[in-house]
Parts: sequence; structure tokens; C-alpha cells
Amino acid sequence: MTSDKRKVITALELLAKTCAAAKSSISNHPKSTEDPPPLSILHKDLLSLLSLVYGSVTKLALALKPLAPTHSACLVPLKELSDRIAAISHCINMFNASIHGATLVKEVNIVAVDVVESTRTLASVYLEIEKLGERSRFGDDYLVRTGAVHSIIEMARSEDGLPNDNLTAVRRHWSKDTGGLEDGIRELGEMIEDARSEIDTSEDGWDELGIEPSKPLAEHELAVAEKALIVLRLCSLLHQKVISDILSTPDSLSNTFLDGLAALSPALVSSSDELISTLDSPQDMDCVKTELLVLKGVIDDIQIIYQT
Repeated sequence: MTSDKRKVITALELLAKTCAAAKSSISNHPKSTEDPPPLSILHKDLLSLLSLVYGSVTKLALALKPLAPTHSACLVPLKELSDRIAAISHCINMFNASIHGATLVKEVNIVAVDVVESTRTLASVYLEIEKLGERSRFGDDYLVRTGAVHSIIEMARSEDGLPNDNLTAVRRHWSKDTGGLEDGIRELGEMIEDARSEIDTSEDGWDELGIEPSKPLAEHELAVAEKALIVLRLCSLLHQKVISDILSTPDSLSNTFLDGLAALSPALVSSSDELISTLDSPQDMDCVKTELLVLKGVIDDIQIIYQT
């Protein structure tokens, strides 16, 4: 084993350990005792660090190709990666949930952990190649892992990537949930239309797959489903009003307010789905009422915030 190869293995082991330590630190997210810089500075610094990691990973892929490695050219990008992963951990821990918002902090944590973990996986692949020496066996695995790091960073740097403030983070949560809410309403609408048309489900092909077809709704069950559909459509309108009237306003909203609102969108989607799941035939009215009460509780919470 050459001296340069030995140094590369040592550097890869250090990188893997640095990634593990960084992931642990980010996951625990200790509160920094320092006064954090302005959010715009932190956001810019994090994106810059991600870009530097992108470049170092690219340089490493060119220098440490399994079939034609240049070990002496790998030491600099490996050191850069270790330093930058550690710097990402420090940068992330400067984000403060009480100052910058818990929803935003959660989002940047997810991105950082993904980058750190994908870099650790890449380092592990390179280590296995270097230690075993069976270079032809690994094919393009290192390129796949390099591409994974690139993909995460490219997404973070895109227009829909890292949110630049807590309001943006919360608005994205609500906007993403719109599709789930509309899907549930559409499915319930289709079930009602099928019942109104008295479609015979006995020949819909599911029995050939060993799946028992859904029973058609009885008349009283159809009435319940129709009332539930009206409620869910009103829920969808309320959801849209929050996005357009509250989360699209330039006015300053407290992080406590925003973080409270962030939890209510997935709760609305989940409770809507649970209600819809009780409407198949045969319906258990106790279950329907229970899920309706849960949904009402979420709606009440949203209305309280909406009227604040």
C-alpha cells in the first residue's frame, strides 16, 4: 500500500467520523450560547457551504475513480469535505427555533442531515473500495452516491429548496397539503357518484385479484356521505383561505403563531382522511361521529387562529 493511499484511507475514515458527529449534533440541535447572526446571513452561509460540499464531492469523484485513482489529488478535497461538514453542523446549530421559528429550523435540519448522511455513505463506499482493492467489483456505485449528494444540494439551492424564513416554511407545508385534501374529496365524490349511478361492483374485476369489492352505499349511507362531502369541501375552502389571507400576507406574524398553524394543516388532512375511511359500506355511525368530532376540533382550532 502506497503512502498516499494510506493517507486517503485515513482521510476517508476521518470524513466518515466527522459526518457521524455532525449528524448527531444536528439531530440533537444544542442551543447556541452565541447571539445568532441575522437569518439572511445564516441562510446565505448555509447555501454557500452546501455549494462548497457540492464542489468538493465532484473533485473527489474525478480524483478517486475506482479504476484509475489519483490518491495524491484526493487529500485536499477530502480535507475540504471534513471541514465543510463540520462547518455545516456549526451553522445549523446557530439557527434558533425561538428566534427563527421551529418550522424553519426543522426544514434546515432535514436538509443538513440528508447532506451529511449522503456524504457519509459516499465516504463508506470509497473506503470499501480502497480497503478491499477489488475495484472492478464496485462499478459506478461511487457515481450513484455522488449523484445523491448533488441531488440533495441542487434541491436545497432551487427556488423550492431551503425556505428563507419561517413564514415561507409554514406556507409550503400548507400548500403541499392542498393536494392531499383535494384527493380525498375527489375520491369521496367518486364514491358518491358511483352510488348514485347504482354501479354494479360485482363485475369490476377486483374479485379476479382476490380482493373483495366495496359494497354499494345504502340510501341512508349515501345521505351521510353527501353531508360529509359538503363538510370536506368547506374544509378545503378554509384551507385555501388560510393560505391566501394569512400565509400570503407581508405583515409580520410571530413564530409562535406560525408554528402553531404549521401543525394544523397535516392535522386537517389526516382527520379528513379518517372521516372518509368511515364512509364505506357498511358504515358504523359511532365511528363516523367520532371522526367528525375530531375534524371539527381541528376546524375550530384553525378558525380561532384565522380570527385572531
